[in-house]
This record gives sequence, structure tokens and C-alpha cells, in this order.
Amino acid sequence: MVIRYRGNYTGYRLTFMGYDALALHTLAKRGIIEKVSPTPIGVGKESDVYAGDAVGNGKVVLKFHRLGRTSFRQIRRFRAWIGNRRHITWLYESRLSAHAEYKALVLAYNAGINVPRPITVNRHTVVMSYINGAQLTEVGDVDDPEDLYWGIIKGIKKLFADIGIVHGDLSEFNIMIDLDSGEPYIIDWPQWVPRNAPGALDMLRRDVTNITKYFMKRFRLDVDVYEVYNYVVGNVEVREESLEEALEELLGSEGLSELMGSEKEEEFEDT
Repeated sequence: MVIRYRGNYTGYRLTFMGYDALALHTLAKRGIIEKVSPTPIGVGKESDVYAGDAVGNGKVVLKFHRLGRTSFRQIRRFRAWIGNRRHITWLYESRLSAHAEYKALVLAYNAGINVPRPITVNRHTVVMSYINGAQLTEVGDVDDPEDLYWGIIKGIKKLFADIGIVHGDLSEFNIMIDLDSGEPYIIDWPQWVPRNAPGALDMLRRDVTNITKYFMKRFRLDVDVYEVYNYVVGNVEVREESLEEALEELLGSEGLSELMGSEKEEEFEDT
């Protein structure tokens, strides 16, 4: 949980396992979870996902963000958010990623978009509702592929036009199909951006293109990507500004400060 190192001085560094323990300790102490699966139900480049039991009743999902452990260690996705701070740990960047995803889930869920219900976030860990589903890529035949497609597209449009955010990494791998209702759910939100952020329209076009081409290839849907993209954008005016300005406009100064938090305080709070 802690690594000892020597250089100009001897010191100790908290590991992701130690950060996991701190987050789980806080979540248990707050009466949110009482059990976590021994093995992950999903492993990605930037996160590990576990199932868990909520205190009282019901299943939850715990997503542990883990930036910096793979080949793109030099990528600093949140550099524009952290200003002139010279030393930022991977634990803190993982915390930023988790809190950013949680904020997007809250915005989307409150607007009626089909996303996992956000429960809480602590350090680098997002707790959300469990969906009895499967990735779109793993689902066999669907009753009405066209209806499913337009349900996803209308969700993207509502996110863009009504909430003012773009998912930024949407594909068939980030669409979960509820096996009970057949409803599509949009998952994996750490790369979302405000609609007025630099490059947001390019990210939106990529999201729409990825989903449309998948449905065209797999379900033989006859749709025009250009027309669908124009439908999603509609008459929304986009005023490109810096990422920090766009975030502050969307969340407010207090909301942005809450999202950023303090690295030092966040690592050791509630221990």
C-alpha cells in the first residue's frame, strides 16, 4: 500500500492499492457499501470496475480510476484544469478523472438520460447503480435496431443541446443494453467536455459517427452520418472558449472548485 524510496531524501509514496483502501474505508464508514467482489467485472486502461453490495439491499458498481499505469503515462489530460501546479501525482489525476465522471453522471441522470444512477464519489472511486446488462457489442439480435439507434442519438442530442456536454469517447463499447428492459445506457464518462470547450464539436462528430457506422454495419441501417450530426447540433450556438472557461460557465465557480478539490486534502480525508 505504501512504497519506500530513496533519492535526495528517503520518503514514502502511497500506491493505488493504498488509495483503494482509503476510499473503501470511507465508503464503508459512511454506510454506503458492505461488500466488494473479489475480482473485477471489467478492466480497462484507465480503470478497474467491481461489483459490490450496498448497505441494506441492492447491488452497486465501484469504478476505481487508475490514470498513468499504462503506455500513455505522459498524457496529462487535466493539464488545462490544474493551472501552474508543478507537481501533480497520478493519484490526484485519477481523483480528477473520477470526480469529472461523477459530475457528468449527475448532470445526465438529473436530465433523464439513461445512465447509471450516480450514488457517490470518494477520491478516485465512483459508486453507481448496477445495471443488469451487456455491452452493445455482446448483445445478439435486437427487436428494433432502428428504434434503439434513435434512442441513443436522441440521448446524445439532449446531452448536447439541453445539458451542454459531449461524451467524447462514445462507441458501441460504451453503450450498455439493459437485459430486462432492452433500454440503452451510456457509460464511461471521464472524457466528457463542455459543449463550448475547444474541439467539442469534433468530439461530438466522432461520437455520432462511431455509433452510426456501427449500426450501419451490423444492423444494415440506412442513415446518413452528416444528416444525423446536423440533427444533433440543431440550432445550438457554440462559442468556443478555453476549457476552464467552459467548465466554469457550465458548473459555476463553486462547482469547478469542488471538482478540482485539493490533492493533499483528498488523499487523507476521513481516514
